[in-house]
Amino acid sequence: MIESILKFLNAYVEKLPQIGIPKDKQAHFIVGAVLFFLLAACGAPTLFAVGIVSLIGVAKEIYDHFHPDLHTCDFFDWLATTLGGLFALAVWSAL
Repeated sequence: MIESILKFLNAYVEKLPQIGIPKDKQAHFIVGAVLFFLLAACGAPTLFAVGIVSLIGVAKEIYDHFHPDLHTCDFFDWLATTLGGLFALAVWSAL
């Protein structure tokens, strides 16, 4: 089940447009925004939701650090995830 979800997400990332920002950073941004919307829709306070999104990003990068054969640990991946959450906060607040 998880493998099929990951294959679907990988296929989606490959279809992201080239806009001068690496596709993996775009994917991190999108994941951060989606996580925020899920948390906020479940009733989490908005600033708390952004904090959780950022912590999830940190946890993923720590995981990547200890599994260098699978992933690379990158500060900018965490930043993109957090910025996605902040962008979603701005959209959520505007609605």
